[in-house]
Amino acid sequence: MICRIHHLACLVGMVFCVCAPWQACAATPLEWKEHEVVVFLGGANTVSMQKAGYLEALLTQQFARAHPIFRDLSWESDTVFEQGTVIERWREQAHFDEDGGLGDLNQQLKRCGATMIFAQFGQSESMEGEGKLSAFTKAYEQLIESWLNEKYQVVLLTPTPFEEPVSPHLPNLALHNRLLAQYVEAIKQLGRDYRLIVVDLFHAPQNAQTDNGRHLLPEAHPALANQIAAQLGVDLALSERPVGLRQAIIEKHQLWLDYWRPTNWKLLFGDDARRHFTTGPTSLRQEWASLLPLIEKAERRIDQIANNRKDPGLKRPDPEILHAHPEADISKEQEAFTLPEGFSVNLFASEAQGLTSPLNARWDPAGHMYVTVTTTYPHAFPGARPDDKIIRLVDSNQDGFADHSTVFADGLNIPTGIEWGHGGIYVGQHTELLFLKDTDGDGRADERKVLLSGFGDGDSHQTINSFIWSPDGQLYFGHGDGCESRVETPWGTSRLFNAGYFKLRPNRLELVPFLEGHMGPGNPWGIGFDPWGQGFGVDGAGGISWLTPAQVPTTHRRRLPRIGKPGGYCGITYLDGQALPASMRGSFAIGDYKANRVSRFSLSSQDSGFLLRWEEPLLSSSHRNFRPVDVKQGPDGAIYVVDWYNPITCHQDDAFRDPTRDKAQGRIWRVSANIHQEGSPPADSLDLLTAPLDRVVESLTSPDAWTRYQAKRALTTHPEDAVEMALDRWVNALDEKASDPGFGHYQGLMAFATMEVVRPTLLKRLLKAPDARVRAGATKLIGRWHDRLESPLAYLSKCIDDPDPRVRLEAIVSCAAIPSEASLQIAVKAIDHDMDSWTDYALRQTIRQLSPHWLPTLKEGHSRIDHPSHLAFILNEMRDVEAIAALKALLERNQLSDQETKRAIISILAHGDPKDIHRYALDLKAHIRKGQYQAASHAEILEALCDILTSNPVKVTEQAQQTLLSLAMGPEKDIRVQAIRLLGLTRCEEASEMMVALAIHEEESPELRAAAIATLGKLHGPESVGILGQIEKQTKDSRIRSAAILALADLDPSLAAKATVHALGDPTLKQTVLDPLVMGLTQRPGGTQALVEAILAGNLPPMVRQSLQRTLFASGITSPKLLGALNAETAEEPLERAYDPELVSDLVAQSVQQGNPLDGETIYQKLACNACHQIKGEGGMIGPDLSSIGSTLSAERMTEELLWPGRQIKEGFVPIEVHTKDNRILIGYERKTLERPGENEMILRNTVSAELMHIDRENIQTFRSLRSMMPENLTQALSEKQLADLIAYLAQLRGKS
Repeated sequence: MICRIHHLACLVGMVFCVCAPWQACAATPLEWKEHEVVVFLGGANTVSMQKAGYLEALLTQQFARAHPIFRDLSWESDTVFEQGTVIERWREQAHFDEDGGLGDLNQQLKRCGATMIFAQFGQSESMEGEGKLSAFTKAYEQLIESWLNEKYQVVLLTPTPFEEPVSPHLPNLALHNRLLAQYVEAIKQLGRDYRLIVVDLFHAPQNAQTDNGRHLLPEAHPALANQIAAQLGVDLALSERPVGLRQAIIEKHQLWLDYWRPTNWKLLFGDDARRHFTTGPTSLRQEWASLLPLIEKAERRIDQIANNRKDPGLKRPDPEILHAHPEADISKEQEAFTLPEGFSVNLFASEAQGLTSPLNARWDPAGHMYVTVTTTYPHAFPGARPDDKIIRLVDSNQDGFADHSTVFADGLNIPTGIEWGHGGIYVGQHTELLFLKDTDGDGRADERKVLLSGFGDGDSHQTINSFIWSPDGQLYFGHGDGCESRVETPWGTSRLFNAGYFKLRPNRLELVPFLEGHMGPGNPWGIGFDPWGQGFGVDGAGGISWLTPAQVPTTHRRRLPRIGKPGGYCGITYLDGQALPASMRGSFAIGDYKANRVSRFSLSSQDSGFLLRWEEPLLSSSHRNFRPVDVKQGPDGAIYVVDWYNPITCHQDDAFRDPTRDKAQGRIWRVSANIHQEGSPPADSLDLLTAPLDRVVESLTSPDAWTRYQAKRALTTHPEDAVEMALDRWVNALDEKASDPGFGHYQGLMAFATMEVVRPTLLKRLLKAPDARVRAGATKLIGRWHDRLESPLAYLSKCIDDPDPRVRLEAIVSCAAIPSEASLQIAVKAIDHDMDSWTDYALRQTIRQLSPHWLPTLKEGHSRIDHPSHLAFILNEMRDVEAIAALKALLERNQLSDQETKRAIISILAHGDPKDIHRYALDLKAHIRKGQYQAASHAEILEALCDILTSNPVKVTEQAQQTLLSLAMGPEKDIRVQAIRLLGLTRCEEASEMMVALAIHEEESPELRAAAIATLGKLHGPESVGILGQIEKQTKDSRIRSAAILALADLDPSLAAKATVHALGDPTLKQTVLDPLVMGLTQRPGGTQALVEAILAGNLPPMVRQSLQRTLFASGITSPKLLGALNAETAEEPLERAYDPELVSDLVAQSVQQGNPLDGETIYQKLACNACHQIKGEGGMIGPDLSSIGSTLSAERMTEELLWPGRQIKEGFVPIEVHTKDNRILIGYERKTLERPGENEMILRNTVSAELMHIDRENIQTFRSLRSMMPENLTQALSEKQLADLIAYLAQLRGKS
């Protein structure tokens, strides 16, 4: 039989020589050996081709007796330069070295057992332009050679041609085919050079295959498979395809994807892979491995069907038995609520209507609610087919209770995002953005389309979520830091690494990422807009962010400050309308799920931004299972609260297969006000889906936010030309009523934007409106419409000088969207006006975003940005080699102000060239302005140089050291202090004698003496130890004494430690002096061990020991030996208590029956827990906020955390200890970002200050992950009664005010 197959393959090869010009090129024929393993590589079209299963079915049938196996390694946006299966975090190399990883592409091919490769590249690469063709050819050639070296058979598939799209709003990619043809020819030439089979899909005859011009429609796959098979010589008329073959292949392919590209990859091989929730009691890794035998079973089934044997069927696991929490009781839950006066709450819907773990709620313009529900979360069982749903709820008699429930859609996979628009529903699930539509009016979706795919799903509670329309019709959503997305669109690849946001312009399929790389929220779960388009994001991991300044889509990492305190927030809604009291209108409600409440805040303007103020909560519950994960105001003006209803908030705080996870229940609560108290009419109940178009347009100025929002959704269901005419009529009518454009005109402009209709005349009018909010909203559109406006920069050149700071901010962001040097030339004019932190943030990010357009012209010497102040601001931000050269030129021309000069010099020094230190920092001539020496500015520059050299030491010139010696003896004290510090940082041994003289000179100022003493410690002179010891013993000045001890720590840690212990027992020294002393000693090599020995040899009073322990905790220092020395007076590390589940159960029972929370609070304070943890805003920031821990964690989990803190460390709180080459020890939480060329640094968040520390990797000697910052033995000395009291105290912390 094998001989027959080989003969057939040779015949295939003969066919190639006589095929039509578009068919496969003559090449070495394929040989389908026994158990051939065929691997597919490529982008989105390859992904969809494999999911469709037509080609695999044809090849499986043709070569059935060879029993081939097919493996899909394709990934959306894959190119010859990078493949998702490799570059996705933790795939090539796992976070923990011992976990290994999958390796590079060739290693992965070996793991798959590959023998044959089908590769389809070229489409995405061609969109990068003709300039990348050579690089494409070289990279593809390298791939091919690596495959041939492994003896793989290789088939190259060309891309299919681009097509003219159906929608006029999309780019006409057919015009791009001339360039794509060059890439296709390069592919064919590679085929000829290496005698490979090339299947030419570009020139083959075909019907329309796409609707967006790029991605194949489902109905195109059968013909495409036939084309490929035919060019490979498959006899399409050989026989009828066996019944069920393609379906069996589709089911096998899904199992393969579950294994090779699984959801929750972060939990399998990432930084969460060792946490308890992934390892026990059921191991996620074991579940993942169990997919392999299921795949093998599925392949045997395919083989039997292909060989016309009986189909054994695919046995799926039994359905999960959904756990329902036994405390569920609707009446008791309702009694547990607290509401503002005049409000009431009722149950709108529950599991009785199909709400099992509801996630989101949205409405259509007719007032029908759509709710996403899941039983799959957090992870599908091996072999199970996810069957999450969208439930359609109708309140037909408007009595506030859902009386009709329909399954609108099923077969979904954790649908975390949903929104109605364009006549259907947008759904975010897994890696896909879907569009579902009910075409026959039966309440069920009968059309399902993948709009875009390639979204990240590395963590199932951080996938794309919380869909919301902005006033101008963009669909906003976010995803969390466990995910990274690479999404092919008609405009190119849209990428978002780590946590961030997207905004989608659906008519154009334009997907814009922003605030990526964890620059803002770590787990975005909700976006809300005020009526003027200002957006606010809430974070499931904590905090509220104003998003406008962040909408510059640069990948340059710059942390966006929060405007709202940390918490655990999901879902947000703007409150407005006649159904609410006036005092509540204009505020926002958010799901504060950790605290079991719906919180509320209001905003007031502050400069270009906002000031947030917390208001009375809308709804609070004493029931632990109340988990508000979405909050939306409904058509009747009531607020609807989606209640996840679960004692477990996510799969990261408890085992992912925790049997107590409630999957059977869920609620939607309806909160309403007694509107009759104010005599207000009820909310508008117009059905906007069936209303006449003019009536829909009139609803754009309804007093109710829900009606205004849904009016725009309803417009998208009407023909565009009819909507245009209706809007024009309406705006003209507004003109007759008001001479100045106001809210109505603004709403009209936003409605045009929703329809992707550009109206320059109306835009111009609104840019001159008296209301700054109108002007800001119009300015926002200029960047979005720039490719369809005649002179967008002409508009922005006026907006950037607007008297209102928010308009100027919007102008900066719009400039960032226009890729030209002239854009930055306008944006930087913002510095001519008052700047605040928000405009500064946006402008600096705009400089980064536009750098490909202005930096090349600067390097070539013909930059259009020639205003000295503007150019200095830009160059100070960039700090690359060319920018530094330009800054030096500006300084030479003496065209900058004193402040600009100082910033420019500091930027030059930060670049780290030793030759610049003397010229710009030390030479007095560099600090003379208008004939006057600027001593104060010079001192500030020297201080900045000290900071620079502390972080990144460099060897300075002999000339620089001689100048420093001179400055150290000069007349200006501030300059002398910094010069002395620099002599130590530059290791100027010649200064030793001078430093000794200054250090012992009691008539000198304390600042000078302290600086000299510190420098002595760095110079390692032979007499230094004795002199420093003498100073420490004799001085009465606490600053001098502290400086002497810290300098000793550099030379003799043992002596320094003894002096520190002696100082700790001195009642005259304040804590502000002692704390830096202890921290400084422990940050020196050998300092911690020396302090342990000194403590054991000393006789510290109990109060001092407790104070020192608090200092250590507050500093993030958790050395077991050091804490053991304080607590047990022994240098031996305490024995670690073995994990004991029975002890956990006993302690929990004691805490419930006998625990005293008041005594527990005393113990909490005595242990100095507040040095690391915050409760209601009070305490340290080293560990997680505990304000709502009683609501977030079970008593069992809290007990485990107290007794075994290193067993499961909360995400983001794994400390890293770094030892630098210049003898510093730094401890912080690592903040990973996507590594890019030129960014060779480690980023740590300081455990105390929360500031980011950027550490040059070349200056790192060693680094290691530590255990929890909470000491393992902290609670070891507590009795069981004390532990029970402490647990009782923590259990009652539920975030209540």
